[in-house]
Amino acid sequence: MQITNLNKILYLILSISLFISLYFNIDSAGSGGYITDFKSTWPLVENPFSFNTNLEIKFPLHYYIASLIYFFLGDKELLRLAYLIIALFVPYFFFICLKKKFNNINDNNLFLFSLILFLFPSFRSAAIWPNTQITGIIFFLISIYFFLEWEAKKKFNNFSKELFLLIFFISLTVYTRQLYAIIFFYFVVIFFLKLNIKTFLQSCALIFLFALPGLIFVLFWPKILTVTFAFKIYNSLLVNSSIISFYLIPFFSIIYFFERRSITFEKKDIIFFLFFSLLVYFCSTYFDYNHLMGGGFFIKLSYLFFGSLLLFFATALIGFCSLYYLCKKSYLNSFLIIIILFAFSAYVVFMKYFEPMFIFLLFFFIKTKFTSLFLQNRKYIYLYHSYFLIYLCSAVTNHFLLLTK
Repeated sequence: MQITNLNKILYLILSISLFISLYFNIDSAGSGGYITDFKSTWPLVENPFSFNTNLEIKFPLHYYIASLIYFFLGDKELLRLAYLIIALFVPYFFFICLKKKFNNINDNNLFLFSLILFLFPSFRSAAIWPNTQITGIIFFLISIYFFLEWEAKKKFNNFSKELFLLIFFISLTVYTRQLYAIIFFYFVVIFFLKLNIKTFLQSCALIFLFALPGLIFVLFWPKILTVTFAFKIYNSLLVNSSIISFYLIPFFSIIYFFERRSITFEKKDIIFFLFFSLLVYFCSTYFDYNHLMGGGFFIKLSYLFFGSLLLFFATALIGFCSLYYLCKKSYLNSFLIIIILFAFSAYVVFMKYFEPMFIFLLFFFIKTKFTSLFLQNRKYIYLYHSYFLIYLCSAVTNHFLLLTK
């Protein structure tokens, strides 16, 4: 099906907006580390084999790729321009994966939804300040494509090309951005459940083979294991749930308003609502997170407009309840959501950790009828985009006025 002119025009306008951001160096992500990362790791781009320095705690794949581009262009600003052009293709990769997963839905709806990436502040900042975020997203989307291919062909009794490419590209994703390791772990569980024992062992052997370069690299650069893990689980649970609620509140609100009959509740749901209320109350009594260091949109909004954390705690509760509703549909949903909630337990948690990863998880991995229902109606997509457009405008405004600094 041909993409409509309206969708093409929207893509063009959003693409031009990225070039404008590049020209004016607009940091829509509120500085979430992108500018600092780019400047502090520039020596790694100039010399990607300089990891005996005290510069970075990430695997170097992104810097090798950026260095190769820089080698041919020979100019820092041209590298930034080149990376922005590469980023323009990411929504299209997203669209291709959506087509593979939702092949019964109008292509124009899927293309329109894929444009949401342009509205994420972290995506925009990573695009104009060449960052592991964009490189990681590209590899992750390719791995998702082969995962969907592998699932569709159901070649679970033999080691297929799709399975090899899935493992290969998710490995590249982790070598680019370590936080995707939690998704790699999820894939391993899927392999265990779906593959026969022989094919599963073959997959594990391949995973070990692809992990060897990382193990060797860690031997020479042990700082790579340095993490910002914190044992204050009560902090991270509330922060993670609140951040996730930011993406789920408009999603479920749209469905509830227009498709109310599709959302049903049971008596036991009240028990879980009370449990999550007590959980939020318990965690809130010990909560001591520095909201100036990340924490998500709602924690900053809560302090900015109310001078307290009431709004933040409310969104954390909504996040838990929304995630529970998704958990009800599948035990695999429960497993994925639990590892997401607990994996990001750090003294600093940024929205960029979830953006746009959670959108990918929601629409490609979490089993629910609501994603298909949502994508079938263009009006729902426009409303969802409008919400994130307001979010982007607030982020750009904050860039100039420094409201949350």
